[in-house]
Amino acid sequence: MWSILAALVGLGAVGVALWQVPWWLDARYLPTITQPQATAVTGVRTALLAMGAGGLATVGIIYTHRTLHQNREGQVTDRYTKAIGQIASDKPVEQLGGIYALERIMRDSVKDHATIVEVLAAFVREHAPAPEISMQKPLQRWRDAGAQYAVLLRRNAEHNADPRPAEPVQAALTVLGRRPQDRDEPFLLNLGYTNLRRANLNGAHLEGANLNGAHLEGANLYGAHLEGAVLSSARLKEADLREVNLERAMLWGAHLEKANLYRADLEMADLFAADLEGANLWGAHLEMADLSKVVGQLTVEQLVSARPRRSTFLPERLAADPRVMARIDAVEKEGL
Repeated sequence: MWSILAALVGLGAVGVALWQVPWWLDARYLPTITQPQATAVTGVRTALLAMGAGGLATVGIIYTHRTLHQNREGQVTDRYTKAIGQIASDKPVEQLGGIYALERIMRDSVKDHATIVEVLAAFVREHAPAPEISMQKPLQRWRDAGAQYAVLLRRNAEHNADPRPAEPVQAALTVLGRRPQDRDEPFLLNLGYTNLRRANLNGAHLEGANLNGAHLEGANLYGAHLEGAVLSSARLKEADLREVNLERAMLWGAHLEKANLYRADLEMADLFAADLEGANLWGAHLEMADLSKVVGQLTVEQLVSARPRRSTFLPERLAADPRVMARIDAVEKEGL
């Protein structure tokens, strides 16, 4: 504000100087000045005055723009604060309102994009954590805490009653999956160890996301973008992975039993210790994919239905199979 006032005062002083100083310096010549000369001097003064007025107008425009920008920033801050309050509510309707309000802010404000993505990811992790109870744990651990163990078992049973994510969690996933892709994100989207069973992630953009240990059994990931994603120990049993892009994805120890990988892109994917038993690999692209250490019963039929290449790393028993070798030759000849 002080700098703007100083600029206005300075422009005013310049205007006065332009208007009066020439006459002060040449006052002795005024009685003899001719009419054409006076007209020329007046024209110059008028032009200089117009230039000064233009400068003042420019300063006013700059000030107005700055004020509008500050007001807009204040409005964004107010909207963000209100949205955070909504998603912190215990009422699903208010949570939904807060989630979609954050999406609107994310699209309007580039600088708030990263923060909102992290907030929504944290919301999913908090409201849909992966189940921690396993019947494989020794009961000795609970010998002195029988009541607590019973409570945990009951909660686990209630949790399994409806495996779909709660509506606000699904909304947060939807917003994350369709977030703008033309912006830099200085972090990896963290959805690790979450319970996303039967979630709808159709076409979601989850490139490079951390999905370590995530429960995605029966999830809809049709056409999803998971390039470079980390899915170590992820549970993808019976998941819909048709035409999903898993290029360079890390699938160490992933559970892919009976998953539908129809025409999926597994180029350079690392499937060390992954379980592909019963998985549909029809048309799946396996260029440079590492299937050499998969567990479960990977069959010749699965590979023959897929698109293995000479660069595909296969178990020895399958790499030497005549049908698999013939399929590789056919795919290489197609060159697609």
